[in-house]
Amino acid sequence: MIQLLGQWSSGNGPLYRQLAGRLGGLIDDGTLRVGDRLPPERSLADALSVSRGTVVRAYEELAAAGSVTRVQGSGTTVHGHDLGGRPVSDRFVGERLWAPDLASVDLLKAIPSMLPGVAELVSSIDLAPHVGDLDDAEPLGWWRLRELIADLHTRQGLATSPHQILVTCGAQQAISLTIAVMVRPGDVVLGEDDTWPGLIDSVRHAGARFEPVRLDRDGLIIEDLAAKIDRFRPCLMAFNPQHQNPTGSRLPADRVQAVAELARRHRVPVLEDRVAADLGFDRRHLAAIDEYDTGGYGMVAGSLCKVAWPGLRLGWLRADAQIINRMRSHKAVADMFTPALSQLLGLQIVERYEEFVDARLEQLRPSVDLVVDALDSDLPDWSYPSVRGGLSVWATLPHDASATAFVQHATRHGVSIASGREFCPNDVDCPNIRLPFTAAPELLAEGMRRLGEAWRTFDRAPVEACMI
Repeated sequence: MIQLLGQWSSGNGPLYRQLAGRLGGLIDDGTLRVGDRLPPERSLADALSVSRGTVVRAYEELAAAGSVTRVQGSGTTVHGHDLGGRPVSDRFVGERLWAPDLASVDLLKAIPSMLPGVAELVSSIDLAPHVGDLDDAEPLGWWRLRELIADLHTRQGLATSPHQILVTCGAQQAISLTIAVMVRPGDVVLGEDDTWPGLIDSVRHAGARFEPVRLDRDGLIIEDLAAKIDRFRPCLMAFNPQHQNPTGSRLPADRVQAVAELARRHRVPVLEDRVAADLGFDRRHLAAIDEYDTGGYGMVAGSLCKVAWPGLRLGWLRADAQIINRMRSHKAVADMFTPALSQLLGLQIVERYEEFVDARLEQLRPSVDLVVDALDSDLPDWSYPSVRGGLSVWATLPHDASATAFVQHATRHGVSIASGREFCPNDVDCPNIRLPFTAAPELLAEGMRRLGEAWRTFDRAPVEACMI
């Protein structure tokens, strides 16, 4: 409490009023939550070197404002102004990603096409040997598929049992189910300052609070993460550290280990989104957070959608077996079980996973070159980090340009793009544009050409940068 109060007595007015004001601020911003018990009056007075009467009057002022309740013999407890937690949001941060202009070249979504090898599997699949499997309505997924996914994690360095796997309809469902089980209204979830909007929306629609952790060009800033764990006492951390969406950054191994250590030390579950972790052009293995010692608090959301085919809608959650069992009923309520045909196709793809990863990277490499060449030739005053993998380029506009305004201008030139605003929990004008390189080559080339034309005719407006 002393640490949270900070320099509370440096203002003007009576000490009790300054103390009440600082405590009230901690309650209003969610640092102190409904049900938290404040320190006993005498103990806090001794720790602050003030009279007990100062603390009593501060608590009484908070009680009069409805911020705390005081019960003789039970102490002073945070009441707050909204016992139901934060209101459930009716807004979606990523809504615009799913509403393209049909007259435009769509560079909004980082969704790759079906690989030819997947098309061959679909056309050659034989259902007869799997008649019994097709009728298996187990919410956790087919046992054989769970075994193969567990083997995949084990091969990559994360020893896994099939009991630790829940098969889902894509990684987004794994994220949503995790939040449904682990997050309650009023809770705080930590995530990246720029991140997949499906995470932000899931948290807010659960009535919880999403608190961003600052990023630099390598990813999470560990010092800011540690400070926010201390301040907000989150119920969950959710990160996308490798080929991060949207920034494309790779979190260095020492920072990955630091995240694991913080999860273990503070006993906070950490969910890692690894849907693009294997899509590195150098084919390096980038260790999962849970490959370090998280104390059992690590979880992984995985998917075949970005590697093989988004239309497959097949993903999974890897977590402690007890957590997986808790999620079984939530999965059943959500959709009963993952479609049998998706699981059947998934069996074939997981068995040949590395082959499909290589095929996807071979498909993506020329598309990356196309986007980078267009940026260098037609948009030389834009900056962007080196592209080491993933599905998009995170470009930064010059400081005197509004990304939000440029998105609208680009639409009038026939190309739909997403600004940093679609990936940011704070509704501010960020200077970034996400450029997926997943569209068909001819569409991608035309979209970048139109983007260059739009920039040449754009009337810049000043904007304050919000990251990096």
